[in-house]
Amino acid sequence: MTQSVTSESSQKKEDVQDKITSPVKDTNTTPLVIAGDANSLEAKAKDLGVEHLSQPVLAIDKKILHFISEEIARQYKMISFALEDNTYKIAMAFPQDVESLNILRFLAQKEQVNIRIYLASESVISNMAGQYVGTERALNDAVLSLKNTYDETPKDKKKQDMEWGVLQDAPIAKLVQVIVKHGVDGRASDIHIEPIDSNYRVRFRVDGMLHASLLLPLDVGRAVVARIKILSNLKIDEKRKPQDGRFRFDENNQVVDLRVSTLPVIDGEKIVLRILDKSRGMSDLSTLGLMGRNYDVLLRKIREPYGIILMTGPTGSGKSTSLYAFLSILNQEERNIVTLEDPVEYFLDGINQSQVKPEIGYTFASGLRSILRQDPNVIMVGEIRDNETAELAIHAALTGHLVLSTLHTNNALGAIPRLVDMGIEPFLLASSLQVVAAQRLVRKICSHCKEPEVFTAHIMEKVKKALTTVSIEEAQKYHIDLQGELVFFHGKGCGECHDSGYSGRIAIHEAFEVTDRTQEIMTMKDGVEVALAKEAVTQGMATLKQDGLLKALGGLTTLAEIERVTEGTIMVDEE
Repeated sequence: MTQSVTSESSQKKEDVQDKITSPVKDTNTTPLVIAGDANSLEAKAKDLGVEHLSQPVLAIDKKILHFISEEIARQYKMISFALEDNTYKIAMAFPQDVESLNILRFLAQKEQVNIRIYLASESVISNMAGQYVGTERALNDAVLSLKNTYDETPKDKKKQDMEWGVLQDAPIAKLVQVIVKHGVDGRASDIHIEPIDSNYRVRFRVDGMLHASLLLPLDVGRAVVARIKILSNLKIDEKRKPQDGRFRFDENNQVVDLRVSTLPVIDGEKIVLRILDKSRGMSDLSTLGLMGRNYDVLLRKIREPYGIILMTGPTGSGKSTSLYAFLSILNQEERNIVTLEDPVEYFLDGINQSQVKPEIGYTFASGLRSILRQDPNVIMVGEIRDNETAELAIHAALTGHLVLSTLHTNNALGAIPRLVDMGIEPFLLASSLQVVAAQRLVRKICSHCKEPEVFTAHIMEKVKKALTTVSIEEAQKYHIDLQGELVFFHGKGCGECHDSGYSGRIAIHEAFEVTDRTQEIMTMKDGVEVALAKEAVTQGMATLKQDGLLKALGGLTTLAEIERVTEGTIMVDEE
């Protein structure tokens, strides 16, 4: 028997997949124990000839999940997580275990299906196995608890008192815990719980896209919303106006803050949870996606002793994350850094962070006045929303402070006329502004299933035309040869990306530097916007579209993603 084990382990590659098609003789060998980080697991999967699953799959369809019973899944550390073209995808911790392979062979023959094996860590499989008893059982317990509470509540008992009793019940609390855990484990940035007809729908936003996951009965949904309001110290009886709060999720040494926002809607009350996971929220300039001239300009400008650095873009475009990355570079003992935020998303060691509270008169403007008396070197203002805040920010920049802030405009150049419209004198703006950058987030191509994507000659001509103003030197900073063949990529879909073709997100940027020539243009009476656009070309600024196209050609994202977040003119069919 020892000789058999030695012979088996000496093989460099063993096609585990083939073992499912025929019975495997049980040699009583110990299952292969796999330890180490994700890289070693990926190498082991390649050695075994199977694919690697590094992240747990969120919200597995119950029919797919129960292809393998809970008892078998937990005993043999294997779980079914997807079905594609009559092929079940199975994650296994021990893909060489003969008993496990014989069980899969039996199931495959019984159901007349195929099996594809993925190597996964025990923690990933254990996480997914929680779905056997997770949402489904928690939901059933919550429904039963509500029914019993309604049945046992006297008719003359106040509805509010009855609701309070339900909210303290374990099943509702457990259901909220399961929903939040699924969002955190599935790398979701937001959880939406919203009334739809006679149900409540739960959706998770992963890599910027919403995915429906669960339907709750109306009464259960209302109880879940109320439970979250209690955790967030909100008024549960106030359903006519929006409320904002915050609470902390702590399980198995996993601590995550959740920002809560409620909104009255036609069918009831909608609630959104923003997941603030510091471990994955903080980034440096290299992981943000800054490249080329955009990187050079911003890195140089954040080291200036004074002036204003503005990040622009819509809500959810990652502006605050970029400002946090800038602050992490500036965060040194000799600097006094003070932030004014609404709300404080991530807590940074060594930085004084303050949260505005408009309901008590503590606004960006009043807070900024106080900060200027705190002897700051660097000031971060969460957002410039009005004339007063803008004037105070400019005053701070002109008196020797470095000010970082955000503004809602469509592009970098739009920030200048926007501030002038707020009532800021152009000559003051010209003297204080250092750089304006715009940002969007796009999904990254899954590195495990990336492959070239072919487009028509007509589309490729449009791409070349869009990159006309990009210099050869600038493209080389992205490792792109504009004079050679241009190739785009996409993800075909695999177990690692849950068949979406995407995994994670990256930012695209444009950075407009305020130079001496720019200051002259900003004080002109007419034609400012046209002159600024010409100056941007002269500077060699890569626009959002161009930065995105260069990153798509570099295999970081897809052409479809760039078209989705910028002006979609390249892939549009023309007559």
